[in-house]
Amino acid sequence: MTLPTAARTDGYTWPELYPLVLATLSARLSVLLRGHPGVGKSTMAARMAEALALPLVDIRLAQCDPTDLCGVWFPDKEAQQLVSYPPRWAVEASERPVFLFLDEINAGVSRPLQAAAYQIVLERRVGQVRLHPNTVILAAGNLEEDDAIVTRLSSALSNRFVHFTLRPDAETWLDWARGAQVEASVVAYVEKLGVAALYAPMGDDMAFPTPRSWVMASTLLKTLPDNAHRRAVAACIGVRAAEQFFEWRRLFQQVDIEGIVRRGKPIDFTKSGLSDPSFICAVTNAVAEVATNGEPLQPREIPNLVQFITSPGMDPEYAILFLRRLRRHDGLMKRLREIPEFRALATRLVNLQPIIAEAVA
Repeated sequence: MTLPTAARTDGYTWPELYPLVLATLSARLSVLLRGHPGVGKSTMAARMAEALALPLVDIRLAQCDPTDLCGVWFPDKEAQQLVSYPPRWAVEASERPVFLFLDEINAGVSRPLQAAAYQIVLERRVGQVRLHPNTVILAAGNLEEDDAIVTRLSSALSNRFVHFTLRPDAETWLDWARGAQVEASVVAYVEKLGVAALYAPMGDDMAFPTPRSWVMASTLLKTLPDNAHRRAVAACIGVRAAEQFFEWRRLFQQVDIEGIVRRGKPIDFTKSGLSDPSFICAVTNAVAEVATNGEPLQPREIPNLVQFITSPGMDPEYAILFLRRLRRHDGLMKRLREIPEFRALATRLVNLQPIIAEAVA
């Protein structure tokens, strides 16, 4: 991961933002991370706590009242004064460094709760208890345009944060989704449409597409019977988005991905309905996924991969995409190079586009 070289008004992708926020927190500055619902703010907090080797204290402010942050006060009759009893998390954060995550900080949070958060961020204390000097503070909130219940932070509290925005990023999510075994048609669909499929603002339907809701849809596609798929996915991403997804999925499911890899089943991308570039890209990635993350390929199955990338209608750019995906799998490219037909194909690709020599080297 590398730090972004230029500021963006629409926010940063996960690979851009992660090192930037981590460096800011390491400098003991408090960060307010904003972004659409379900884009990974809480996941980023957990990942950073792990990276900094700090226990995560996760406080959802929308579900709190001021006493959850400040503790309670009781009268001490003998001393004739009020005595503070801080919450358990504050005691822990005073005795050792923690990663304090104040989630949903602008989700309809009351002014008294903001005042409590202000004391934590500004003075790094809870009542009379001071936080450990090495405790880091990350707050998170939604964006105003998401129709979420958002309360504007006071200028005093807002000015105590370094502000960053996490934007949806299809490429990063897809890299994660492949390793997490997200359902193949979901991965292929997001590959086809990119961010437009991965995230869509909430409309009239209570459910809408986000990285989080697509994962929920994937889980239901893999666990529920076929006759429940449409209703279940609509409940995760909304009716309109689900209809668009299943319309595309119907075409995608006509392709026998396992058959292409395991039995050398041919496919002709010049046929009507199969020639759309986004569809070829989706099938290419799906075949690469089975080849690299499915059951180990048998020697008789390796030539099937060569046959696939020489399919009618398979342009060189998709062959290169396929080979780049295969390079991530140790040993698979070596086995391909043992096949004369592949060596001849690689030579043609390099001669056609020398810049892609590294993909087939």
